Amino acid sequence: MSENNRNPIEKCRKKLSQFTTMNVIDGQASLVIYASLIFYSLTIDNILNIIVLLILAGVSIAMLTGDNGILTQATEAKEKNTIGGEKEQISLALQSLRMKKQADNVTDEITASELDEQLKYDGAKNVEVDNVNGYLRVKYGDSKNEYTVDQSGNIESEGEIIQPENIAKSWEAVSKLDTTWFSYNDLENNKEKVKVNAPILKGNMKAIKYVGAEADTQTGSKWANAMTSDGSMFVWIPRYAYKITEGYHTNVAGTIEVAFIDTSNKFLNGETGEITTNVEDPEAGKSKWLVHPAFTSNPEAGGGFGEIPGIWVGKFEATGAYSNGDASKVSVKPGVSSLRNITINGQYKAGLNATYGESVNLNSHMMKNSEWGATVYLGHSKYGTNKKKVEQNKSSSYYTGGTNTVEEIYTTNKKQSTTHNATGVYDLNGGAWERTAAYINNGNENLGTFGGKVAGDIYGATEEEQKTSTKYKTVYSSVNNQVEDYKTAGKKNKGDAVYETSVSHSNGTGSWFDAYAYFPGGVTPFFNRGGNYNDTAAGTFYFYYGNGGAGSGDSFRPVMAP
Repeated sequence: MSENNRNPIEKCRKKLSQFTTMNVIDGQASLVIYASLIFYSLTIDNILNIIVLLILAGVSIAMLTGDNGILTQATEAKEKNTIGGEKEQISLALQSLRMKKQADNVTDEITASELDEQLKYDGAKNVEVDNVNGYLRVKYGDSKNEYTVDQSGNIESEGEIIQPENIAKSWEAVSKLDTTWFSYNDLENNKEKVKVNAPILKGNMKAIKYVGAEADTQTGSKWANAMTSDGSMFVWIPRYAYKITEGYHTNVAGTIEVAFIDTSNKFLNGETGEITTNVEDPEAGKSKWLVHPAFTSNPEAGGGFGEIPGIWVGKFEATGAYSNGDASKVSVKPGVSSLRNITINGQYKAGLNATYGESVNLNSHMMKNSEWGATVYLGHSKYGTNKKKVEQNKSSSYYTGGTNTVEEIYTTNKKQSTTHNATGVYDLNGGAWERTAAYINNGNENLGTFGGKVAGDIYGATEEEQKTSTKYKTVYSSVNNQVEDYKTAGKKNKGDAVYETSVSHSNGTGSWFDAYAYFPGGVTPFFNRGGNYNDTAAGTFYFYYGNGGAGSGDSFRPVMAP
């Protein structure tokens, strides 16, 4: 710098000293004046050089610190590496615990304290494990990362909840550790919340919570709801045992007691009494707690998926489209006309092949009689409507939820659900007739005509396939006598809301709440449930017969068994 340019700077310094004696806040004004005087003293060439340097510096800083900058990417990479390492540590701890339990021949679930102890034994620092909503939550104090762990070994990091594109404004995706996601309230004893087996979310399924117009004033049980990638909605029915203490085998709506249990058939909320899985025990489901068959490994009784913690039931009747074996567009959505005009065989295939936009196996299938029963029994209990009737969907357009105005489904039509609020299951009374994956094996030709004779169809190709129940269908034995077939069903097929909640095989008001009770037989070997939108004897305990053909009023309901 030339002497001529240096002198002004010296003058600036001298001038600056005058300002330091003034009452200026923290010397900020001094700094500004100092910088201004220096800038004033520079030549044009120097100013241009400095501007260029500042521009280059700005570009460099952006490259380092911008959204895609080197430092930002490095930080993200470090975070991902940390998350990956922590997940691996949790996974190894889970494996060690499972091996220990197998060696000791123990089937109990892994507890929070066990995982906490194992992680610390493996060298984890500043880690804490607790139980929230039935899931294990692992918190690392140093990284501040949190993880959700289920009993299947799935580990998910807790971060920002991404809202699905197709979620209705009445609902919001939440963390499955959100304590307000669900609450299976005991309405009889006014308990805030009881313990149930936590809902299992697979693939990209999202836990969703109702946040619509009545969210703040919503009363009663709040059942867990979830949404798949395509926007389909499902409701969690947790594993339970039941007793019908009033109204057993009558047409008078009685009392169904429900006790939530784990997969080892242990009570979760302090109930007492004998628990049985033997459906043929005369006292099963009456004086003895009967593990509901839908959650068991017995396909003949309506199970078959193993001893499972619960099932996901379609919140509404099936929607979308199905043609030529393509089930990719089958969905479960509110406020649209239900999927109809398909033979029962086509409905069966549609249920099995539906993916709901997910890439993992969700054990999707057409609802069975046992699963219908599991849903309506829970709905009738103190954890649902508490013995109040589920109102009828009277939409002549077969709109799911009773209307094509979605918000009205959860407000005006809320008593059409099994909880009398937005969180329950809809369309079980009225709407379309719902076929279930169940039939009387009486040899009628309609079993083959509409049930299919190709291997894998609901009816099956071989005689053995036709008479054998699987996890996807229930075959009721038959002697071609409806009276005797009905009695046999009462002995071998408990929990399906047929014999237990009706007075006879053929009565126009023979089921609870004066619903139809007509047992399948002859040319109509398939089951229809729920009734139609204009059926005066429709209801959740309604059962009827059908030939299985493609009908304009016949739909079905998807179920998933994770």
